[in-house]
Amino acid sequence: MASLSKRLGFATVCTVLAFSGLELGTRLLMAEDLQSAQGLPPSPSEGSQTMKGNPYLLWEQVPGTRQEQRATANINSLGMRGPEPTIPKPNGVRRLLATGDSSVYGFGVNDGQPFVNVAAQALSSSEQPIEGWNAAIPGYSSFQSINLLEMRALDLEPDLLVIANLWSDNNFDDFVDKELISAWSSFESSPSARMHRRLQASAFYRVMNYRLNIATGAQAQARAVGWQVGGEGQIGRRRVEVNDYASNLERLVQLARENEASVVFVLLANKEDLRPQEAQAAWAAYRSVMRETAERHGAPIVEVPALFQASGLSTQQLFLDEMHPTVTGHQLIGEALAEALQPWSRGELELKADGGAVPLYDDPFVRAPDSAPSQSGQGGTHAKLRYQSMKGQRIQIDLLDLDAPGQPRIGGAMAQGPGDIALNGGVMGKRIGVVIFDDLTGNGPSPDDVRFDLREQALELKPGERILIDADSGLVQVQIP
Repeated sequence: MASLSKRLGFATVCTVLAFSGLELGTRLLMAEDLQSAQGLPPSPSEGSQTMKGNPYLLWEQVPGTRQEQRATANINSLGMRGPEPTIPKPNGVRRLLATGDSSVYGFGVNDGQPFVNVAAQALSSSEQPIEGWNAAIPGYSSFQSINLLEMRALDLEPDLLVIANLWSDNNFDDFVDKELISAWSSFESSPSARMHRRLQASAFYRVMNYRLNIATGAQAQARAVGWQVGGEGQIGRRRVEVNDYASNLERLVQLARENEASVVFVLLANKEDLRPQEAQAAWAAYRSVMRETAERHGAPIVEVPALFQASGLSTQQLFLDEMHPTVTGHQLIGEALAEALQPWSRGELELKADGGAVPLYDDPFVRAPDSAPSQSGQGGTHAKLRYQSMKGQRIQIDLLDLDAPGQPRIGGAMAQGPGDIALNGGVMGKRIGVVIFDDLTGNGPSPDDVRFDLREQALELKPGERILIDADSGLVQVQIP
């Protein structure tokens, strides 16, 4: 028995020495991978030097000061815009915390000018100090915002969550967020998470986890999809599918509840809201989701499109570009937000205990699974596209089922320009409408694209028939062979 104990003791010592040697070797010989496991900043040739990769956020901001269109932005140690926060929150202080992308972050305006800061300043008093904090990150979707909140932003102990996620969620790009991001919240609640946390102190474990699970997934992609790092291979899918968006808004409300915070929604605007617009916009479904989520939970919502329309100001006065508000735009939103939060400031804003079931939503702008980008002459229905005044990088043609609820997209194609185009999708025996996008940037339907809505000229195709689409004259008709 004593001999066995000695053997076991010797084996334990050998194991400890071997592991210690492995740890030391990892730190000395694999230092680069060890650094990458914490989030590798992209090189200048691969995009913004102010973003770095993160396996659970895709990208995050590097702390420091930077200039953006003559505006100064300071990023704190949390990777959020603003000064260093006091954590825990000081007694007597109330905090607003905003989520969203660059339109909420305040791209192009100075620190203190984004609307969450404007609202906090308007609500604050010497008797009740209120701080505005900005967890909005350029390019962030609702998936990223949820993970940022759970990882670090909720350490700010917000009393109210300002939910303004919209543009990045509904955007078409060359990646889908949930397919890249490791689901932090799900992982953290799993049995393997406890083992993961215990092993995180080990350099060898961190490197192996990085090589096996991260470097080939989100971390590798993070270097290519950061804000202002465009992807050329737009895949006809939203970054966040509309029903995932609805679920994520619910999760944001739930996070607020769990942290004893109230909620307000801000529905953002773009230049298109100030122009005559007859056809349904690509972001309309996402706005409907936000409005209905706010209504289900009894949360106030600031309707920025209506606010900007009522202001009488020009697009140049309200926007720096297609969707980033100017200082004046942020001021208007901030004042409206402060007005909507007057009941909250008096302690009178409470969410409904039961928000009810989340409905299923349809997105007519998403291509059907069998309607991948096609080349001329490859089977299916064919079209002849005439369009001499094309300005964009690509053309997207959508074929919509006019008799189905919501007129969903049932076919179409993407093309580099006018000419003969093969259209995918099952359109025979249906009454179909045609919508064309002159995709200026090649990233899918967006506010700055030229759009031709030809649905009033309904078509019914028979086998062998072609479609003639003349975008210049606004004509679409069946060509009988």
